[in-house]
Amino acid sequence: MLLKTIFLLLIAFTINAQSAESIIQRIQTKFSTVEDLKADFIQKMNSPSADNTLTLSGKFYFKKEDKLRIEVQNRIIISDGITVWNIDESNNKVIISLYDVDYTTFSLPTIINAYPDLCDKELISDESGTTMIKLVPTEDQLSFKSAIISVDRNDNIEKVEITDFNGMQFLFELESIKTNSDLSDQLFNYEPAEGVEVIDLR
Repeated sequence: MLLKTIFLLLIAFTINAQSAESIIQRIQTKFSTVEDLKADFIQKMNSPSADNTLTLSGKFYFKKEDKLRIEVQNRIIISDGITVWNIDESNNKVIISLYDVDYTTFSLPTIINAYPDLCDKELISDESGTTMIKLVPTEDQLSFKSAIISVDRNDNIEKVEITDFNGMQFLFELESIKTNSDLSDQLFNYEPAEGVEVIDLR
C-alpha cells in the first residue's frame, strides 16, 4: 500500500502542467461533439461531521446547452436551462425555481469548459487507466476547495468529486454512458397536470 501511494505521488509530481492542459483540451474537444447524453448515475454526499453517506442513484439526461433531467425514486428534476421543476411524485407536488449553477449542480458544460480556466491543474493516472485531473481554484468566484475529474481512455467523464471549504464531499459518477441519441426536448420540459400542487419560487 505504501509503495502504491509513493508511486502515485511520484506520477503526480513528474507529469507537468502542460500535460494536464493538453488532457483538458482533449476533454473539451470531445465534449464539443456531444449534443446529448444519457447515463445511469450515482451521487454521494459525505459530511465530515456525519457518520453516514447520503447516496442517490437513478437516470441522468443532458442536452446542450444546459438542459438536464434527473430521475430517482419518486422524484424527477427537470431543467430547460432556465427553469427547474422539482417533481415529488409521492406527494403529487412540484416546486418551480430558476436554474442556478453552483458546485452542487452537475452541470457538464460548467465542469468541463468553465472550471479548468479558473483553476490550477494537476494530472494523475491510476493503474486502471482512468485519468484523474485535480482542479484547485485560483479565483475566489469558485466556492469549492478542489475538484477531481476522472475520465476514461476515450476522454469521457466518468466521475467528478468536489470538496468544499467545510470538508463536504460531493461525488457524481456516470455509468453506461450513451451520447448523441437525439433526445427529445420534451424530456427537458414540464407542464403540471391537473391536481398537482404547484409551488412557484421564481
